[in-house]
Amino acid sequence: QIVLVSGHLDSWDVGQGAMDDGGGAFISWEALSLIKDLGLRPKRTLRLVLWTAEEQGGIGAEQYYQLHKENISNFDIVMESDEGTFKPSGLGFTGNAKARDIVKEIMALLLPINVTDVYDNADGTDIDYWMRDGVPG
Repeated sequence: QIVLVSGHLDSWDVGQGAMDDGGGAFISWEALSLIKDLGLRPKRTLRLVLWTAEEQGGIGAEQYYQLHKENISNFDIVMESDEGTFKPSGLGFTGNAKARDIVKEIMALLLPINVTDVYDNADGTDIDYWMRDGVPG
């Protein structure tokens, strides 16, 4: 089973793309790095994807989806960081009520830093294909 963690590396031709959203790429990379540094052994495969061409129409995300959609039943959740590296307030989530309850339990662990909100929807150009096919995002 796969948990996909992602952010995109892109920018307009005259920009550096540092916040849209190189920041999300670093957040995603660091999340996996922290899991490793803490010596945690996840029960699922954690897959980091650094998307390309989000600003140019989501070409990288579409290509990845086309290459992996035959294994969609192996994807438990897809996550994308695309809001920059500002102070987080919570997590947007799409999924059924049972999955939402699990996410709320996880988010309760972030009470010390006041990041516990679970919003009723999630969006992300790079993970939309997966969410449209029923994978929680």
